Amino acid sequence: MDIQIILLLSVFLQLTAAVLALRLIFVTKRTPAWLFIAGAIVLMALRRGVTLYEIVFWGSPTPLDLTAELIALIISVLMVAGIAWIAPLFRAMRNSEGALRLNESRLEALWQLSQMTDASLKQVTDFTIEAAVRLTRSKIGYLGFLNPDETVLTIQSWSKEVMPQCSVIDMPIHYPLEKAGLWGEAVRQRRPIVTNNYGAPNPYKKGYPKGHMDIKRHLNIPVFDGERIVAVAGVANKAEPYDDSDVRQLTLLMTGMWWLLQRRKAEQVLATAIQRGKLIQARLIDTCMDAIIANDRNGNIIIFNENAAKILGYSSEEVIGKLNVREIYPEGLAHDIKKKIYDPAYGEIGILENYETVVRHKDGSLIPVWLSARLLYDNGREIGVIGHFRDLRERKRMEEELLRHDRLVMLGKMAAHIGHEIKNPLMIVGGFARQIRDNFEAEPQKNLEKLDIIIGEVKRLETFLSEVGSYAKFSEPKKIPGNLNDLVVETSRLLEPSLKENNIAVKLELDQALPEASFDPDHIRQVLLNIIKNAIEAMDKGGELTVTTGRSAEGVFATITDTGGGIPPEVMDKLFQPFFSSKPKGSGLGLAISKKIMEAHGGKITIDSKPGTGTKVSLLFKC
Repeated sequence: MDIQIILLLSVFLQLTAAVLALRLIFVTKRTPAWLFIAGAIVLMALRRGVTLYEIVFWGSPTPLDLTAELIALIISVLMVAGIAWIAPLFRAMRNSEGALRLNESRLEALWQLSQMTDASLKQVTDFTIEAAVRLTRSKIGYLGFLNPDETVLTIQSWSKEVMPQCSVIDMPIHYPLEKAGLWGEAVRQRRPIVTNNYGAPNPYKKGYPKGHMDIKRHLNIPVFDGERIVAVAGVANKAEPYDDSDVRQLTLLMTGMWWLLQRRKAEQVLATAIQRGKLIQARLIDTCMDAIIANDRNGNIIIFNENAAKILGYSSEEVIGKLNVREIYPEGLAHDIKKKIYDPAYGEIGILENYETVVRHKDGSLIPVWLSARLLYDNGREIGVIGHFRDLRERKRMEEELLRHDRLVMLGKMAAHIGHEIKNPLMIVGGFARQIRDNFEAEPQKNLEKLDIIIGEVKRLETFLSEVGSYAKFSEPKKIPGNLNDLVVETSRLLEPSLKENNIAVKLELDQALPEASFDPDHIRQVLLNIIKNAIEAMDKGGELTVTTGRSAEGVFATITDTGGGIPPEVMDKLFQPFFSSKPKGSGLGLAISKKIMEAHGGKITIDSKPGTGTKVSLLFKC
């Protein structure tokens, strides 16, 4: 090959490489680097030009010159190929950087949207459409919402550039889908529509009104919420054709905007519901029949309702955040109540149910209340206590009134019964005494009989008055450990003559392994005597008396069972009432005294009876 041709090719290729290097400045944005490279390549081309001049005007090249220039040609070819080869790589890198910047811009726009918590819908949509125009490098844009059946589009926002360029911007902003042109295709076809040559014939175009700004390129996309299209966004007049990147950026931005709008709407609904719930809660607390007081872990009062104010005499402003819950109790009582809340003996741990206590009024007086309290938790962490207080002043007053009334009624009954019980024997005693006085010597035998009757009636009076005294002057039992079996046997022996006289057989079924119980022997002996005497009177035609002792889960027990006629159901509820008796000559105090004694021992007495089946009386002593 002629060396001149080689030199010409080298110069051409090197200049081409310099041009390619300069073009990479626009791709990589690295101007100094590529200027240095292009300058070096131009100098190499200049060197080839000088060599060509020497050969043309000064002499023929040597074989060595030919070889060197061939090598230079090969280097030039490789240089052009290398620069051409890496150019797409740099272009791809530039595109990636551009996409990254677009994504960052979109994310920044979405973040700014998320901060527009107090902005109106118009402000949100205006901001979004301006961001869409910027991201797609368009000139204008619009955003509208579809009605639920996807038949009418309502334009919500236009980009700022539209206003000065379009004389029909004040046209109606409601567009029926059936009359829409290209923008309607995004809804009808349910996909983005790209039109990069708006002037070309298109069957979907329906034109635009006179005065509307000129459209060169157009892109619009549908915004979905599930399967439904809720909005349409469009941009127009980008300098370059719209591509998939523009579709993606516009779709992601508008979808993000819609999600943010929906989230804000949900938050507003939730906030309204919470506010309504708080209002209802506050009204429920204030209108509750009980006083409600809540405090934090340090005892500071945080809730104080209207009834609490009525009971304690404070206003809520004087208490909430200013008063400690310890100050509404007598000294040390708040600590004691807190301990009881944790004590399972008063309900569940963390709950205190219907505990009677007192609180301190603002004036220092003590008010009886019924307290129910519960620990408050937040995510498993104790944060305070809430208490419900019920004012017991009126109840206490009524209880005292009732007790006073019951005492008066009891005194009246007692006086009437005592008068009745004393009057009858006194009438008999007085009548026979007068007869004896008037006929002292005439009828000595009859007088002796009358004196026996007088003595019997006096004894009955003495017994009655003794029982009345025992009931009225009841002494606390002096309990000592003892064996209940021994007391049962002793009492049976004392009453043996009466039992035989009335033809009553006695059967003792005693638990020989019965543990000791704590009781007052004199008191329990009186209980056994009262019950067995009642049984003897119930078996006026003879029968069988069974006394059984044993153990149960609660303690030791004794049961006395007779085979008498039983007790009518209508009098069962009255058996333990003082001065009530179903027997003609009963004092009505035997069972009342027996119940009083058993209760003083911490035990109980129960009666089970039906007419015709006899009666069983059970005595329980807790060990």
